[in-house]
Amino acid sequence: MKKLSLAALLALGTLGSVSTIQANDLEVSGNVGAASNYIWRGMTQTKDKSAVNGGVDLKYNGFYLGTWASNVDFGTQANYELDGYVGYSNTINDFSYDLSYIKYMYPDSKDQSDFDEAKLALGYTLGDLSLGASYSKAMYQEWGGHKPYYVEGTVSYDFKILSVDASYGDYQDYGRNYTAGISKTVEIEGQSIDLALIYANYNPDDTTKGDQKNLFVTAKYSF
Repeated sequence: MKKLSLAALLALGTLGSVSTIQANDLEVSGNVGAASNYIWRGMTQTKDKSAVNGGVDLKYNGFYLGTWASNVDFGTQANYELDGYVGYSNTINDFSYDLSYIKYMYPDSKDQSDFDEAKLALGYTLGDLSLGASYSKAMYQEWGGHKPYYVEGTVSYDFKILSVDASYGDYQDYGRNYTAGISKTVEIEGQSIDLALIYANYNPDDTTKGDQKNLFVTAKYSF
């Protein structure tokens, strides 16, 4: 799929104006991470170099608001990505859904790079097996033109020792990708560290561009 931005300021304004929110109902969380390669929908965002990222989220009764940032390497176009998002998620028995709106921003870009997407994600858990599907649709692009969609399906099985994960995605007018990997969440004093080793393959629709194949590792600390 992709930060202290306007979204964070809006969150602070909301906290100040809604006096009925109880402190114990408001959840604040954060994360910092690193990856040997920043892969998004099968495509490297860092020219196959490493990335450092982090984010902050506020949640209240299923509603959430957050920001996330990472370094990128688009040549002269951009050196970092700054995202803001809002949404609502809920779980009903073994079924989950998440509706969100995401703004992808590249503040130092010398080109028209920013865009927005609306996303619907569904999930179903059956014992140790987790299935997921999502649909994202571009709602705004600085450069205008056709607004593509992205669909993705995911599957994961928890073997307790580690999880085996796979995904397949189709990005309209861009290309298809799939991933396969293993992951593990380690708990340390009530905090979690997510580790993953992933193989990603991207096949562009434009046959003049070469496929991308990457094996990379990620680590994320949540607090």
